[in-house]
Amino acid sequence: MKEEKLALIFDVGTQATRALVFDTKGDPVLIVKQAGKLYISDGDQRAEADCVSVWRDICKVSLEAKEKLGGRWNNIVAVSVTSIRNSLVFLDKDGEPTRKAIFWLDKREVDCPDKLPLFNRILYGIVGMKEVVNVQRRTCYTNWVRVNEPDVWEKTAKIVMPASYYTFKLCGKLVDSKAGQAAKFPYDYRKREWMSPRGLTFPVFGTPLEKMGGLAEPCTVIGKVTAEAAAECGLPEGTPVVASGADKACETFGVGAIDGSVASVSYGTAASVQITTEKYVEPTPFMPAYTAVAPHRFNPEIQIFRGYWMVSWFREQFALHEQEEAKARGVIPEKVLDEYMESIPPGSKGLLVQPYWGPGLTTPEARGAMLGFSDMHTRHHMYRAIIEGIDFALLEGLENMERRAGIKVKRIALSGGGSSSDAVCKIAADIFNREVYRVQTFETSGLGASMACFIAMGVFKGRQDAVENMVHVKDVFKPDPQNAAKYRELYEKAYVKIYPSVRHIYFNIYNMNKKRRL
Repeated sequence: MKEEKLALIFDVGTQATRALVFDTKGDPVLIVKQAGKLYISDGDQRAEADCVSVWRDICKVSLEAKEKLGGRWNNIVAVSVTSIRNSLVFLDKDGEPTRKAIFWLDKREVDCPDKLPLFNRILYGIVGMKEVVNVQRRTCYTNWVRVNEPDVWEKTAKIVMPASYYTFKLCGKLVDSKAGQAAKFPYDYRKREWMSPRGLTFPVFGTPLEKMGGLAEPCTVIGKVTAEAAAECGLPEGTPVVASGADKACETFGVGAIDGSVASVSYGTAASVQITTEKYVEPTPFMPAYTAVAPHRFNPEIQIFRGYWMVSWFREQFALHEQEEAKARGVIPEKVLDEYMESIPPGSKGLLVQPYWGPGLTTPEARGAMLGFSDMHTRHHMYRAIIEGIDFALLEGLENMERRAGIKVKRIALSGGGSSSDAVCKIAADIFNREVYRVQTFETSGLGASMACFIAMGVFKGRQDAVENMVHVKDVFKPDPQNAAKYRELYEKAYVKIYPSVRHIYFNIYNMNKKRRL
Protein backbone atom coordinates (compact mmCIF):
# COMPACT_ATOMS: atom_id res chain seq x y z
CA MET A 1 0.00 0.00 0.00
CA LYS A 2 1.30 3.44 -0.96
CA GLU A 3 2.39 5.49 2.05
CA GLU A 4 0.08 8.44 2.75
CA LYS A 5 1.56 11.90 2.40
CA LEU A 6 -0.13 14.92 3.96
CA ALA A 7 0.49 18.68 3.94
CA LEU A 8 -0.36 20.96 6.86
CA ILE A 9 -1.38 24.52 6.02
CA PHE A 10 -1.88 27.38 8.43
CA ASP A 11 -4.34 29.74 6.75
CA VAL A 12 -4.41 33.01 8.69
CA GLY A 13 -7.19 35.27 7.45
CA THR A 14 -8.99 38.41 8.56
CA GLN A 15 -11.69 36.58 10.51
CA ALA A 16 -10.11 33.26 11.54
CA THR A 17 -7.01 31.08 11.84
CA ARG A 18 -7.24 27.59 10.38
CA ALA A 19 -5.14 24.44 10.34
CA LEU A 20 -5.87 22.55 7.12
CA VAL A 21 -4.56 19.10 6.27
CA PHE A 22 -4.66 17.95 2.64
CA ASP A 23 -3.71 14.68 0.99
CA THR A 24 -2.14 14.26 -2.45
CA LYS A 25 -5.58 13.87 -4.06
CA GLY A 26 -6.56 17.38 -2.96
CA ASP A 27 -9.03 16.20 -0.35
CA PRO A 28 -9.19 18.16 2.91
CA VAL A 29 -8.49 15.50 5.53
CA LEU A 30 -9.04 17.84 8.46
CA ILE A 31 -10.03 21.46 9.12
CA VAL A 32 -9.57 23.06 12.53
CA LYS A 33 -10.74 26.64 12.92
CA GLN A 34 -10.14 29.30 15.56
CA ALA A 35 -12.78 31.92 14.77
CA GLY A 36 -12.67 35.54 15.80
CA LYS A 37 -11.70 38.85 14.24
CA LEU A 38 -7.91 39.01 14.26
CA TYR A 39 -7.56 42.77 14.11
CA ILE A 40 -8.49 45.54 16.52
CA SER A 41 -10.05 48.75 15.23
CA ASP A 42 -10.10 51.93 17.28
CA GLY A 43 -12.81 53.52 15.15
CA ASP A 44 -10.30 55.93 13.62
CA GLN A 45 -9.90 54.01 10.35
CA ARG A 46 -7.19 51.87 11.94
CA ALA A 47 -6.88 48.09 11.96
CA GLU A 48 -4.07 46.51 13.97
CA ALA A 49 -3.29 42.99 15.14
CA ASP A 50 -1.20 41.31 17.81
CA CYS A 51 0.74 38.76 15.77
CA VAL A 52 2.11 37.12 18.92
CA SER A 53 -1.49 36.32 19.87
CA VAL A 54 -2.15 35.04 16.35
CA TRP A 55 0.90 32.76 16.64
CA ARG A 56 -0.66 31.32 19.81
CA ASP A 57 -3.83 30.67 17.79
CA ILE A 58 -1.72 28.86 15.18
CA CYS A 59 -0.23 26.66 17.90
CA LYS A 60 -3.69 26.02 19.33
CA VAL A 61 -5.23 24.83 16.05
CA SER A 62 -2.08 22.82 15.30
CA LEU A 63 -2.25 20.94 18.59
CA GLU A 64 -5.96 20.30 18.11
CA ALA A 65 -5.29 18.97 14.61
CA LYS A 66 -2.57 16.68 15.99
CA GLU A 67 -4.97 15.27 18.55
CA LYS A 68 -7.70 14.67 15.98
CA LEU A 69 -5.40 13.11 13.37
CA GLY A 70 -3.78 10.67 15.76
CA GLY A 71 -1.16 8.50 14.09
CA ARG A 72 -1.75 10.12 10.70
CA TRP A 73 -0.08 13.28 12.08
CA ASN A 74 3.24 11.56 11.36
CA ASN A 75 2.34 11.45 7.64
CA ILE A 76 2.72 15.24 7.33
CA VAL A 77 5.63 15.79 4.94
CA ALA A 78 5.63 19.60 4.89
CA VAL A 79 3.99 22.68 6.37
CA SER A 80 3.29 26.12 4.89
CA VAL A 81 1.66 29.40 5.87
CA THR A 82 -0.70 31.43 3.69
CA SER A 83 -2.04 34.73 4.95
CA ILE A 84 -3.52 38.10 4.08
CA ARG A 85 -1.86 40.74 1.92
CA ASN A 86 -0.97 44.41 2.32
CA SER A 87 -0.38 43.93 6.04
CA LEU A 88 2.93 44.61 7.78
CA VAL A 89 4.70 43.31 10.88
CA PHE A 90 7.46 45.42 12.45
CA LEU A 91 10.23 43.42 14.20
CA ASP A 92 13.33 44.23 16.24
CA LYS A 93 16.74 42.60 15.77
CA ASP A 94 15.60 39.57 17.79
CA GLY A 95 12.46 39.05 15.74
CA GLU A 96 10.10 40.46 18.36
CA PRO A 97 7.35 42.91 17.33
CA THR A 98 8.12 46.57 18.01
CA ARG A 99 4.44 47.49 17.67
CA LYS A 100 1.18 45.87 16.61
CA ALA A 101 0.95 44.76 12.99
CA ILE A 102 -0.99 47.01 10.62
CA PHE A 103 -3.69 45.12 8.70
CA TRP A 104 -4.93 45.68 5.17
CA LEU A 105 -8.21 47.25 6.31
CA ASP A 106 -6.29 50.12 7.92
CA LYS A 107 -7.01 53.48 6.23
CA ARG A 108 -4.66 55.81 8.10
CA GLU A 109 -2.78 58.42 6.10
CA VAL A 110 0.31 60.51 6.70
CA ASP A 111 1.73 63.73 5.30
CA CYS A 112 5.44 63.07 4.80
CA PRO A 113 7.47 66.18 5.66
CA ASP A 114 10.43 65.14 3.50
CA LYS A 115 10.19 65.76 -0.23
CA LEU A 116 10.88 63.10 -2.82
CA PRO A 117 13.96 63.67 -5.03
CA LEU A 118 13.34 66.36 -7.66
CA PHE A 119 14.32 64.07 -10.54
CA ASN A 120 11.76 61.48 -9.46
CA ARG A 121 9.04 64.09 -9.06
CA ILE A 122 9.65 65.35 -12.58
CA LEU A 123 9.47 61.81 -13.98
CA TYR A 124 6.26 61.06 -12.05
CA GLY A 125 4.68 64.10 -13.67
CA ILE A 126 5.88 63.18 -17.17
CA VAL A 127 4.49 59.63 -17.07
CA GLY A 128 1.25 60.61 -15.32
CA MET A 129 2.08 58.95 -12.00
CA LYS A 130 2.00 62.03 -9.78
CA GLU A 131 -1.34 61.44 -8.05
CA VAL A 132 -0.83 57.66 -7.82
CA VAL A 133 2.53 58.24 -6.13
CA ASN A 134 1.03 60.81 -3.76
CA VAL A 135 -1.67 58.35 -2.71
CA GLN A 136 0.86 55.52 -2.34
CA ARG A 137 3.07 57.66 -0.14
CA ARG A 138 0.23 58.94 2.05
CA THR A 139 -1.26 55.49 2.63
CA CYS A 140 2.03 53.59 3.01
CA TYR A 141 2.15 52.05 6.50
CA THR A 142 5.95 52.27 6.70
CA ASN A 143 5.78 56.01 6.10
CA TRP A 144 3.19 56.42 8.84
CA VAL A 145 5.35 54.62 11.39
CA ARG A 146 8.51 56.41 10.24
CA VAL A 147 6.90 59.85 10.65
CA ASN A 148 4.65 59.31 13.67
CA GLU A 149 6.60 56.75 15.71
CA PRO A 150 10.30 57.53 15.20
CA ASP A 151 11.33 55.54 18.30
CA VAL A 152 9.53 52.46 16.97
CA TRP A 153 11.06 53.01 13.54
CA GLU A 154 14.53 53.21 15.07
CA LYS A 155 14.04 49.90 16.92
CA THR A 156 12.55 48.18 13.86
CA ALA A 157 15.14 45.98 12.16
CA LYS A 158 12.81 44.13 9.77
CA ILE A 159 9.43 44.82 8.15
CA VAL A 160 7.67 41.73 6.83
CA MET A 161 4.31 40.32 5.82
CA PRO A 162 2.42 38.32 8.50
CA ALA A 163 3.17 34.99 6.78
CA SER A 164 6.88 35.75 6.99
CA TYR A 165 6.64 36.29 10.75
CA TYR A 166 4.73 33.03 11.29
CA THR A 167 7.22 31.20 9.06
CA PHE A 168 10.02 32.68 11.19
CA LYS A 169 8.32 31.33 14.31
CA LEU A 170 8.19 27.88 12.67
CA CYS A 171 11.70 27.58 11.27
CA GLY A 172 13.76 30.48 12.60
CA LYS A 173 14.27 32.03 9.16
CA LEU A 174 12.80 35.43 8.33
CA VAL A 175 12.05 34.47 4.74
CA ASP A 176 8.83 34.65 2.75
CA SER A 177 7.62 33.42 -0.61
CA LYS A 178 7.91 35.82 -3.51
CA ALA A 179 4.26 34.94 -4.16
CA GLY A 180 3.44 36.43 -0.77
CA GLN A 181 4.69 39.92 -1.58
CA ALA A 182 1.71 42.19 -2.10
CA ALA A 183 2.04 45.34 -0.05
CA LYS A 184 3.19 48.94 -0.18
CA PHE A 185 6.90 48.35 0.16
CA PRO A 186 9.86 48.27 -2.25
CA TYR A 187 9.33 44.98 -4.08
CA ASP A 188 10.06 44.87 -7.81
CA TYR A 189 7.18 42.78 -9.12
CA ARG A 190 8.58 42.53 -12.63
CA LYS A 191 12.00 41.26 -11.51
CA ARG A 192 10.58 39.34 -8.53
CA GLU A 193 13.16 40.77 -6.12
CA TRP A 194 13.64 43.74 -3.82
CA MET A 195 13.70 47.01 -5.68
CA SER A 196 16.98 48.71 -6.49
CA PRO A 197 17.51 51.96 -4.55
CA ARG A 198 17.78 53.53 -8.00
CA GLY A 199 14.27 52.34 -8.87
CA LEU A 200 11.81 55.02 -9.91
CA THR A 201 9.39 54.40 -7.03
CA PHE A 202 11.89 53.27 -4.37
CA PRO A 203 11.83 56.63 -2.48
CA VAL A 204 8.02 56.46 -2.18
CA PHE A 205 8.19 53.81 0.56
CA GLY A 206 10.86 55.46 2.71
CA THR A 207 12.27 52.08 3.69
CA PRO A 208 15.93 51.00 3.39
CA LEU A 209 16.53 47.54 1.94
CA GLU A 210 18.23 46.31 5.12
CA LYS A 211 14.82 46.40 6.80
CA MET A 212 13.41 43.88 4.30
CA GLY A 213 13.31 40.13 4.97
CA GLY A 214 14.53 37.29 2.79
CA LEU A 215 12.75 36.01 -0.32
CA ALA A 216 12.22 32.46 -1.58
CA GLU A 217 10.83 31.06 -4.80
CA PRO A 218 7.35 29.58 -4.34
CA CYS A 219 7.19 25.79 -4.12
CA THR A 220 10.62 25.56 -2.46
CA VAL A 221 11.73 24.65 1.08
CA ILE A 222 12.56 27.64 3.29
CA GLY A 223 13.75 25.75 6.36
CA LYS A 224 12.75 23.15 8.95
CA VAL A 225 10.61 23.26 12.07
CA THR A 226 12.80 24.13 15.05
CA ALA A 227 12.79 22.34 18.39
CA GLU A 228 11.16 25.38 20.02
CA ALA A 229 8.36 25.52 17.42
CA ALA A 230 7.90 21.75 17.66
CA ALA A 231 7.31 22.07 21.39
CA GLU A 232 4.78 24.87 20.87
CA CYS A 233 2.74 23.57 17.94
CA GLY A 234 3.26 19.80 18.10
CA LEU A 235 4.90 19.32 14.71
CA PRO A 236 7.88 16.96 14.52
CA GLU A 237 11.17 18.82 14.68
CA GLY A 238 12.73 18.98 11.22
CA THR A 239 9.46 19.07 9.26
CA PRO A 240 10.13 21.06 6.04
CA VAL A 241 8.60 24.55 5.90
CA VAL A 242 7.62 25.46 2.33
CA ALA A 243 7.14 28.81 0.57
CA SER A 244 3.60 28.99 -0.88
CA GLY A 245 2.04 32.45 -1.26
CA ALA A 246 -0.51 35.00 -0.13
CA ASP A 247 -4.15 33.98 0.22
CA LYS A 248 -5.33 35.21 -3.19
CA ALA A 249 -2.29 33.73 -4.96
CA CYS A 250 -2.91 30.36 -3.31
CA GLU A 251 -6.61 30.53 -4.24
CA THR A 252 -5.73 31.06 -7.89
CA PHE A 253 -3.36 28.08 -7.85
CA GLY A 254 -5.88 26.03 -5.86
CA VAL A 255 -8.63 26.40 -8.47
CA GLY A 256 -6.29 25.37 -11.28
CA ALA A 257 -5.92 28.77 -12.94
CA ILE A 258 -2.36 28.23 -14.17
CA ASP A 259 -2.72 29.64 -17.69
CA GLY A 260 -4.69 32.31 -19.54
CA SER A 261 -7.69 30.10 -20.26
CA VAL A 262 -9.01 30.27 -16.67
CA ALA A 263 -9.62 33.31 -14.47
CA SER A 264 -9.85 33.03 -10.71
CA VAL A 265 -12.64 35.06 -9.10
CA SER A 266 -12.58 35.33 -5.33
CA TYR A 267 -15.70 36.38 -3.46
CA GLY A 268 -14.12 37.32 -0.15
CA THR A 269 -14.22 40.41 2.05
CA ALA A 270 -12.38 41.93 -0.88
CA ALA A 271 -13.53 40.54 -4.23
CA SER A 272 -10.94 40.02 -6.94
CA VAL A 273 -10.31 38.57 -10.37
CA GLN A 274 -6.89 37.19 -11.25
CA ILE A 275 -5.44 35.74 -14.42
CA THR A 276 -2.17 33.85 -14.85
CA THR A 277 0.38 34.90 -17.46
CA GLU A 278 3.86 33.88 -18.54
CA LYS A 279 4.92 37.47 -19.15
CA TYR A 280 4.69 40.41 -16.79
CA VAL A 281 1.51 42.34 -17.64
CA GLU A 282 0.23 45.21 -15.50
CA PRO A 283 -3.56 44.84 -14.96
CA THR A 284 -3.91 48.62 -15.21
CA PRO A 285 -1.24 51.29 -15.64
CA PHE A 286 1.04 51.58 -12.57
CA MET A 287 -0.49 48.55 -10.84
CA PRO A 288 1.75 45.47 -10.54
CA ALA A 289 1.20 41.89 -11.56
CA TYR A 290 1.90 39.75 -8.51
CA THR A 291 4.21 36.75 -8.40
CA ALA A 292 2.16 33.56 -8.83
CA VAL A 293 2.46 30.43 -6.69
CA ALA A 294 2.56 28.45 -9.94
CA PRO A 295 6.30 28.58 -10.70
CA HIS A 296 7.51 31.13 -13.28
CA ARG A 297 4.12 32.81 -13.66
CA PHE A 298 2.50 36.16 -12.81
CA ASN A 299 -0.96 37.03 -11.49
CA PRO A 300 -2.38 40.34 -12.78
CA GLU A 301 -5.35 41.24 -10.61
CA ILE A 302 -8.25 43.65 -10.28
CA GLN A 303 -9.65 43.99 -6.78
CA ILE A 304 -12.89 45.42 -5.42
CA PHE A 305 -11.70 46.50 -1.99
CA ARG A 306 -15.08 46.15 -0.30
CA GLY A 307 -16.32 43.12 -2.23
CA TYR A 308 -18.50 40.63 -0.38
CA TRP A 309 -18.13 42.79 2.69
CA MET A 310 -21.00 44.64 1.00
CA VAL A 311 -23.24 41.62 1.56
CA SER A 312 -22.52 41.83 5.30
CA TRP A 313 -23.08 45.57 5.18
CA PHE A 314 -26.45 45.13 3.47
CA ARG A 315 -27.46 42.39 5.89
CA GLU A 316 -26.71 44.55 8.93
CA GLN A 317 -28.23 47.76 7.56
CA PHE A 318 -31.31 46.55 5.68
CA ALA A 319 -32.09 42.88 6.39
CA LEU A 320 -33.32 42.68 9.98
CA HIS A 321 -36.49 40.87 8.84
CA GLU A 322 -34.46 38.30 6.89
CA GLN A 323 -32.15 37.78 9.87
CA GLU A 324 -35.13 37.03 12.10
CA GLU A 325 -36.58 34.66 9.50
CA ALA A 326 -33.23 32.89 9.18
CA LYS A 327 -32.99 32.47 12.95
CA ALA A 328 -36.49 30.99 13.08
CA ARG A 329 -35.66 28.54 10.28
CA GLY A 330 -32.20 27.67 11.58
CA VAL A 331 -30.33 28.85 8.48
CA ILE A 332 -27.89 31.66 7.73
CA PRO A 333 -29.37 35.03 6.65
CA GLU A 334 -27.67 34.83 3.24
CA LYS A 335 -29.73 31.75 2.39
CA VAL A 336 -32.95 33.67 3.02
CA LEU A 337 -31.67 36.66 1.06
CA ASP A 338 -30.69 34.40 -1.84
CA GLU A 339 -34.19 32.93 -1.95
CA TYR A 340 -35.73 36.39 -2.21
CA MET A 341 -33.07 37.40 -4.73
CA GLU A 342 -34.00 34.58 -7.07
CA SER A 343 -37.50 36.06 -7.40
CA ILE A 344 -35.97 39.28 -8.79
CA PRO A 345 -35.35 39.30 -12.57
CA PRO A 346 -31.81 39.65 -13.98
CA GLY A 347 -30.84 43.31 -14.07
CA SER A 348 -32.86 44.12 -10.94
CA LYS A 349 -35.37 46.14 -12.98
CA GLY A 350 -32.68 48.63 -13.98
CA LEU A 351 -31.19 49.19 -10.52
CA LEU A 352 -27.39 49.38 -10.83
CA VAL A 353 -24.72 49.35 -8.15
CA GLN A 354 -21.20 50.65 -8.63
CA PRO A 355 -19.47 48.78 -5.77
CA TYR A 356 -16.73 51.22 -4.84
CA TRP A 357 -17.56 51.39 -1.13
CA GLY A 358 -13.77 51.36 -0.74
CA PRO A 359 -11.66 53.22 -3.35
CA GLY A 360 -8.79 51.64 -5.27
CA LEU A 361 -5.20 52.85 -5.34
CA THR A 362 -5.41 54.37 -8.82
CA THR A 363 -8.90 55.79 -8.21
CA PRO A 364 -8.73 57.27 -4.69
CA GLU A 365 -11.68 59.51 -5.47
CA ALA A 366 -14.04 56.61 -6.25
CA ARG A 367 -17.29 56.23 -4.33
CA GLY A 368 -20.09 53.72 -4.31
CA ALA A 369 -23.35 54.48 -6.09
CA MET A 370 -26.83 53.04 -6.55
CA LEU A 371 -28.47 54.28 -9.72
CA GLY A 372 -31.85 53.68 -11.29
CA PHE A 373 -34.27 53.60 -8.36
CA SER A 374 -37.99 53.67 -9.03
CA ASP A 375 -41.09 53.05 -6.93
CA MET A 376 -41.08 49.35 -7.87
CA HIS A 377 -37.77 48.62 -6.15
CA THR A 378 -37.48 46.84 -2.81
CA ARG A 379 -34.53 45.95 -0.62
CA HIS A 380 -34.41 42.58 -2.41
CA HIS A 381 -33.76 44.42 -5.67
CA MET A 382 -30.97 46.24 -3.84
CA TYR A 383 -29.46 42.96 -2.68
CA ARG A 384 -29.46 41.45 -6.16
CA ALA A 385 -28.10 44.69 -7.64
CA ILE A 386 -25.17 44.54 -5.19
CA ILE A 387 -24.30 41.00 -6.31
CA GLU A 388 -24.64 42.04 -9.95
CA GLY A 389 -22.64 45.23 -9.41
CA ILE A 390 -19.69 43.34 -7.95
CA ASP A 391 -19.70 41.04 -10.98
CA PHE A 392 -20.00 43.94 -13.42
CA ALA A 393 -16.95 45.58 -11.80
CA LEU A 394 -14.98 42.32 -11.96
CA LEU A 395 -16.05 41.79 -15.59
CA GLU A 396 -14.81 45.26 -16.48
CA GLY A 397 -11.49 44.47 -14.82
CA LEU A 398 -11.23 41.08 -16.53
CA GLU A 399 -11.87 42.51 -19.98
CA ASN A 400 -9.22 45.18 -19.42
CA MET A 401 -6.71 42.52 -18.40
CA GLU A 402 -7.61 40.34 -21.38
CA ARG A 403 -6.90 43.25 -23.72
CA ARG A 404 -3.60 44.10 -22.05
CA ALA A 405 -2.42 40.48 -21.92
CA GLY A 406 -3.71 39.51 -25.37
CA ILE A 407 -5.63 36.50 -24.07
CA LYS A 408 -9.21 35.26 -23.95
CA VAL A 409 -10.41 33.64 -20.75
CA LYS A 410 -12.73 30.71 -21.43
CA ARG A 411 -13.74 29.64 -17.93
CA ILE A 412 -14.16 31.27 -14.51
CA ALA A 413 -13.20 29.49 -11.28
CA LEU A 414 -15.01 30.76 -8.19
CA SER A 415 -13.80 30.66 -4.59
CA GLY A 416 -14.31 32.57 -1.35
CA GLY A 417 -17.32 32.68 0.94
CA GLY A 418 -19.70 34.14 -1.65
CA SER A 419 -19.13 31.19 -3.98
CA SER A 420 -20.93 28.84 -1.59
CA SER A 421 -24.22 30.20 -2.96
CA ASP A 422 -25.55 28.52 -6.11
CA ALA A 423 -27.63 31.62 -6.83
CA VAL A 424 -24.50 33.80 -6.79
CA CYS A 425 -22.69 31.34 -9.08
CA LYS A 426 -25.55 31.38 -11.59
CA ILE A 427 -25.49 35.18 -11.74
CA ALA A 428 -21.72 35.07 -12.27
CA ALA A 429 -22.10 32.65 -15.19
CA ASP A 430 -24.67 34.93 -16.82
CA ILE A 431 -22.73 38.18 -16.31
CA PHE A 432 -19.34 36.79 -17.37
CA ASN A 433 -21.15 34.79 -20.11
CA ARG A 434 -18.73 31.94 -19.53
CA GLU A 435 -18.76 28.59 -17.83
CA VAL A 436 -18.23 29.01 -14.10
CA TYR A 437 -17.01 26.24 -11.82
CA ARG A 438 -16.26 25.41 -8.21
CA VAL A 439 -13.71 22.85 -7.11
CA GLN A 440 -14.04 20.12 -4.49
CA THR A 441 -13.41 22.39 -1.49
CA PHE A 442 -14.09 25.97 -0.48
CA GLU A 443 -10.67 26.01 1.24
CA THR A 444 -8.89 26.87 -2.00
CA SER A 445 -6.14 28.93 -0.35
CA GLY A 446 -5.17 25.91 1.70
CA LEU A 447 -5.44 23.68 -1.34
CA GLY A 448 -3.09 25.88 -3.36
CA ALA A 449 -0.59 26.06 -0.50
CA SER A 450 -0.66 22.27 -0.09
CA MET A 451 0.03 21.87 -3.82
CA ALA A 452 3.11 24.06 -3.31
CA CYS A 453 4.18 21.75 -0.46
CA PHE A 454 3.90 18.61 -2.55
CA ILE A 455 5.78 20.19 -5.47
CA ALA A 456 8.55 21.24 -3.08
CA MET A 457 8.77 17.71 -1.67
CA GLY A 458 8.97 16.14 -5.14
CA VAL A 459 5.58 14.43 -4.95
CA PHE A 460 4.59 16.28 -8.15
CA LYS A 461 6.84 17.34 -11.00
CA GLY A 462 5.36 20.82 -11.35
CA ARG A 463 2.23 22.97 -11.54
CA GLN A 464 0.44 20.93 -14.24
CA ASP A 465 1.06 17.65 -12.42
CA ALA A 466 -0.20 19.13 -9.16
CA VAL A 467 -3.35 20.54 -10.76
CA GLU A 468 -4.19 17.28 -12.53
CA ASN A 469 -3.91 15.31 -9.29
CA MET A 470 -5.33 17.74 -6.75
CA VAL A 471 -7.83 20.10 -8.42
CA HIS A 472 -11.19 18.53 -9.26
CA VAL A 473 -14.16 20.40 -10.73
CA LYS A 474 -17.20 19.67 -8.59
CA ASP A 475 -19.93 22.08 -9.76
CA VAL A 476 -20.38 23.72 -13.16
CA PHE A 477 -22.72 26.63 -13.93
CA LYS A 478 -23.35 27.52 -17.57
CA PRO A 479 -24.71 30.88 -18.72
CA ASP A 480 -28.32 31.25 -19.74
CA PRO A 481 -28.15 32.89 -23.22
CA GLN A 482 -31.18 35.11 -22.63
CA ASN A 483 -29.92 36.34 -19.24
CA ALA A 484 -26.40 36.82 -20.59
CA ALA A 485 -27.70 38.97 -23.46
CA LYS A 486 -29.72 41.13 -21.05
CA TYR A 487 -26.73 41.60 -18.76
CA ARG A 488 -24.44 42.45 -21.68
CA GLU A 489 -26.77 45.17 -22.89
CA LEU A 490 -27.09 46.60 -19.38
CA TYR A 491 -23.31 46.45 -18.93
CA GLU A 492 -22.45 48.18 -22.21
CA LYS A 493 -25.26 50.74 -22.31
CA ALA A 494 -25.36 51.64 -18.63
CA TYR A 495 -22.83 50.21 -16.18
CA VAL A 496 -19.56 51.16 -17.91
CA LYS A 497 -20.89 54.69 -18.46
CA ILE A 498 -21.56 55.42 -14.78
CA TYR A 499 -18.03 56.08 -13.54
CA PRO A 500 -16.91 58.40 -16.37
CA SER A 501 -20.15 60.36 -15.96
CA VAL A 502 -19.84 60.98 -12.22
CA ARG A 503 -16.07 60.97 -11.71
CA HIS A 504 -15.93 64.76 -11.51
CA ILE A 505 -18.47 64.65 -8.68
CA TYR A 506 -16.38 62.05 -6.84
CA PHE A 507 -13.34 64.30 -7.24
CA ASN A 508 -15.22 67.20 -5.68
CA ILE A 509 -16.16 65.06 -2.67
CA TYR A 510 -12.60 63.67 -2.48
CA ASN A 511 -11.07 67.15 -2.43
CA MET A 512 -13.55 68.34 0.20
CA ASN A 513 -12.59 65.35 2.35
CA LYS A 514 -8.90 66.11 1.94
CA LYS A 515 -9.56 69.62 3.21
CA ARG A 516 -11.61 68.12 6.07
CA ARG A 517 -14.78 69.90 5.02
CA LEU A 518 -16.81 66.69 5.27
